[in-house]
Amino acid sequence: MKVKVIQRNLGREKAWGLADVEKHTIELHNTLKGYRYLPYLLHEFYHIKHPDWSETKVRKESSKTAKFL
Repeated sequence: MKVKVIQRNLGREKAWGLADVEKHTIELHNTLKGYRYLPYLLHEFYHIKHPDWSETKVRKESSKTAKFL
């Protein structure tokens, strides 16, 4: 599965990241750098890969994976 990642200012959306499941697109706030970037990237990726997961499960799995990496 190919996923496009776009970095842009998400101030209007008041979000650090957004996922479009249908378009397989992730948008991340352009101020995220380094280790702060990874958990948000994983979080949004899990939304695309597992659209049936609850927000709680996505948070838990993305956090666990980021800590492992």
